Amino acid sequence: MNLSNQELAQTELFRNVPNDILERVRTHADPLQLKAGDVLLSPERENHHIYVLLSGRLALHFGSLDSPEMLVLEKGTSVGEMSIIDQSMPSAFVIAKEDCLVFPVHRDLLHELVTDTSPVARNLLRLLTQCIKAGNECRIKDRSTIGELTTHANIDALTGLYNRRWLDNAIGRLLVQALENEWPLCLLMMDVDNFKKYNDTLGHPCGDQALIAVGNVLKTTIRPYDFAARYGGEEFMVLLPNIAQNEALAVAERIRATIEKTAIVHSDGTALPGVTISIGLAVNRTDCTPQSLINAADARLYQAKQQGRNCIKC
Repeated sequence: MNLSNQELAQTELFRNVPNDILERVRTHADPLQLKAGDVLLSPERENHHIYVLLSGRLALHFGSLDSPEMLVLEKGTSVGEMSIIDQSMPSAFVIAKEDCLVFPVHRDLLHELVTDTSPVARNLLRLLTQCIKAGNECRIKDRSTIGELTTHANIDALTGLYNRRWLDNAIGRLLVQALENEWPLCLLMMDVDNFKKYNDTLGHPCGDQALIAVGNVLKTTIRPYDFAARYGGEEFMVLLPNIAQNEALAVAERIRATIEKTAIVHSDGTALPGVTISIGLAVNRTDCTPQSLINAADARLYQAKQQGRNCIKC
């Protein structure tokens, strides 16, 4: 893609920058395309660029990929400054909320530009970055404390997934988000097949191990920005934002097949019988409500059970 000096000048980083410097920057690299869900920056990877956001939106997540987003960056802003100026690892995960176009500015070029202007400017940027970083660390610590206090209210103690309370609060927000962004929201409702018989025959501790195994599969087979919850008893739900029905069907099949072949082990190490699941898949419509979406997925789950279980209906 050909990027113009004028497009660069409309971003915060290069506002009021002379045209010769814009030309120098523009010819230094090419814009990068990101797909929704791509991870641009991670505290686990060294960063060498400041990324100027030319289109789309980026979300910042502190602590982990599946933590709530702390900030959304809009077109014209940039990210990665602190790790470049302070020569440290990124302090957050930066994920594309939608398809994005970013322009990378390598740290060596940035240092050249700042040094050419004045060595003092580079020192000042470093001091400012340290202040901002200290403020962010305080906010992260505060949020972590709040998170610890609310974890038990939102997390299912047995499986470690989100619980019904969290789901009831989140599904409405995700539907609004899907409507605003004009993207689909898919819901998988799943039920462990013949679970009452499994519990009655083997005992509740064995049933618990089966539910834990299902929860572990969900954690490892969904995308970082999907949400898995224990809906109640042996029922689970997975919310898949910004994904087409055929792609959601592939996710559902991956979950079903993985659970079918997952070994379940008692806490004393004894092997237990495996389990299977039935899945109902529903996709939001413009007039969708949380309850109508759940009802649609539940109806398809019922169809899956009627057709022999261990299958998916959509």
